[in-house]
Amino acid sequence: MRATLAAQDDAPPGVGTGRLDPFVVEWDCSTQSPLADLARRHPTLSWAIRPLGFRWAVRCSGPVAAVAEIRDDTRWDPSTVLLSASGEVPLTFAYAPAASETSVLQRIAAGGGFILPPLQMRDGRLRVRFLSTSEAGAAPPAAWSARAALVSKRRLSPTKLRTELDRQIPSGPRLTPRQSEVLLEAVRAGYYEVPRRADVREVARRLSLGRSTAEEHLRAAESAVIRSAVHEISLPNPPEGPSQSHPATEHFAEFSTELDLYVELAMRGDRIAAVRLLRRMPARSDDRSHPLLHRIIEHIRTGTGDLRDLPVDLDVSPFERRVLEELRRIPPGQTRTYADIARRLGEPTAARAVGNACAHNPAVVVIPCHRVVPSRGGIGQYSAEGGPETKRRLLETERAAASAPTPTSKDRGKRV
Repeated sequence: MRATLAAQDDAPPGVGTGRLDPFVVEWDCSTQSPLADLARRHPTLSWAIRPLGFRWAVRCSGPVAAVAEIRDDTRWDPSTVLLSASGEVPLTFAYAPAASETSVLQRIAAGGGFILPPLQMRDGRLRVRFLSTSEAGAAPPAAWSARAALVSKRRLSPTKLRTELDRQIPSGPRLTPRQSEVLLEAVRAGYYEVPRRADVREVARRLSLGRSTAEEHLRAAESAVIRSAVHEISLPNPPEGPSQSHPATEHFAEFSTELDLYVELAMRGDRIAAVRLLRRMPARSDDRSHPLLHRIIEHIRTGTGDLRDLPVDLDVSPFERRVLEELRRIPPGQTRTYADIARRLGEPTAARAVGNACAHNPAVVVIPCHRVVPSRGGIGQYSAEGGPETKRRLLETERAAASAPTPTSKDRGKRV
């Protein structure tokens, strides 16, 4: 293809070449979707979107405070990859596009268009760039006149077409020789295994480097690799058939007077995708009630009832799944230490990794991470809303107060 295009670079457009000169076209489309609503509420952020099968990878960036507000927005249930950069903190997450958004891309594809990512979201409107092989295909359908506007259209020469297509091929990470060396040694040493078999000090020792030097190179390499790979996010559970869409996540919420917090339940089909504790009523929650949420609220109120039979569908790593399954075996009114859980998993040195898994528990209460306490005493911290006080209330309601002594000064400030 490159040779053919190169031979035609100097030929007049469409004359004696046997080719169709493509147009690059940009549309501005009005969509009604959760993502558009979020973009309208945060006009200071920029939004770059890459379609990945039946999901979109969305990267928003801008002022730190605005990005932090997006990250903490309880109406979202995405998998997130947080990246750091000078002056801003980009946030990348997987998103299930609404029908109004996918229809835009489907109409372009049906007309023979080739979409050029990233898409842009501006003021709640979707900007789409694509290639069209005919001038007729550059105009939005008549039925779209109220929803889509043509922003720009220009003809591409073969050289410019090649340049445009080359931009769509993601480049690999750019690492210095030393960064590559440190990163490779970290992998060999088991630094990225769960539980971790080596720390930065060990990696530095293997390379005869100072710890701070090795750590600096490793962090730079990690940042480059993540930035390069972020658009290759592998998203689970594709639709089983061409006409079947991925199950939508429904949200329900109810107030718990015992915790003085809202309990939000996210259901993916007939399984629990997440349970969160919130200070305010989430706007995304459904007005309807849900029987599983009633059971959770009743358990919080009385401390009785077994929630182990509630079906879950959690997006967690294999090790985190093992930890969470072990947590579900702890009966109400009892506690285990992080070291206990690690030993039960056959990983006696993985107490810290167990603590990290508890901190990322996506379905609190149902997965009772509040029943896991430090070996040194106290109840430790709690990653859900309300922190240790919420954890204490849950334990006391479950008649477990005797095994949950007052937090020590060492407990405070440590996230578990």
